[in-house]
Amino acid sequence: MDIALRELVGWLGVLPPLGGAVLCALHLGRSRWAALLTAGFSVETLIVAFYRVVTLAMTRGLISQAGVGAAFLLASLMGVAARTTIVAAVAGVLAELARSAPPPRPGT
Repeated sequence: MDIALRELVGWLGVLPPLGGAVLCALHLGRSRWAALLTAGFSVETLIVAFYRVVTLAMTRGLISQAGVGAAFLLASLMGVAARTTIVAAVAGVLAELARSAPPPRPGT
């Protein structure tokens, strides 16, 4: 039971980027940045799932540590690209909101 609970808790890490991808996909027509955010969160979801699957396979002895070094490097680089995409898209959304916001009233 302990191993199953640990695995379940580990897989919960997939939910935040998956939720982000779904939430952004629901707003695809409303903002030009939603597609970029959806792509970033989708890639992040795939990377988190990849790490979980490979870690599970390594603990079960199905694959060796030496065989996944290059795959981990590639996944790490893709993760950096996905997070950079998310940050750039959030900056774009915030800039878009700042342009459309009414000017502040004097004295507030």
